Amino acid sequence: MGQALASFSFGVQEESLQTFRLVQQFVDAANRASTLQQVELLLEQISLEMGFDYYALIHHVDHRARNKASSVRLENYPKPWVEKFLEKKMYSWDPIHVASYATNLAFAWSDVPDMITLTKRQQDVLRSALDEGIGDGITVPANLPGEANGSCSFALRRGKTLRREYIGAIQLIGSFAFQSARNLALEAARSTATTGRVDLSPRQLDCVLLAGRGKSDWEIATILGIKEDTVTQHLDSARERYGVAKRVQLILRAVHAGQIALTDLL
Repeated sequence: MGQALASFSFGVQEESLQTFRLVQQFVDAANRASTLQQVELLLEQISLEMGFDYYALIHHVDHRARNKASSVRLENYPKPWVEKFLEKKMYSWDPIHVASYATNLAFAWSDVPDMITLTKRQQDVLRSALDEGIGDGITVPANLPGEANGSCSFALRRGKTLRREYIGAIQLIGSFAFQSARNLALEAARSTATTGRVDLSPRQLDCVLLAGRGKSDWEIATILGIKEDTVTQHLDSARERYGVAKRVQLILRAVHAGQIALTDLL
């Protein structure tokens, strides 16, 4: 019996050590990131490593409004949920967001009813997310005086069980990820304000170029070897940076700005 307990204890310690190493690697990489796309790739990788299906590093603002160059939105939630969330402006009363204003520490979504008194509207948000296949998750608040509130979250598909022992690790991962993304967004906003130029990332340019060749998001994803939702996010981000609503406007603006050439579209 004693030997079995010792073996179990060793296994737990070894898993904790592996998690610590994973967190340290993420923190080091986040500190070295030079673009928001690199931060997003790190979020995707750490999500897979720790068994999560979704991530969302966002400022709690209306990302459809213009002049939001310094705000951050990196997420891979199901597209129907994102569209519904933005269209109905659920970020204004999302219970996860509201709960994040009451603490500086990471928390499990299943603990939110114990943190705040849920209104019917907030309960509807949780049910709506569940209908879209989003289950439990962990959120790290990112609230700085004088700036828009934000958070970094990792979530599971509906039906999966959350490993609560990851909350401490997610606290570190989310904090460093948000700080890195925030600094990069502010730097990009200052650069745009100074030069008046909008620079797309290499991956955004790839997506815009292929879209200009008439490729669908699915076809672009297949060509580039990335997820279809990621392609959509890259194109959405590019449209936001140019302040346009239509894909054809985005392509024309990119050509006009010299980001891509007309010959590249052939």
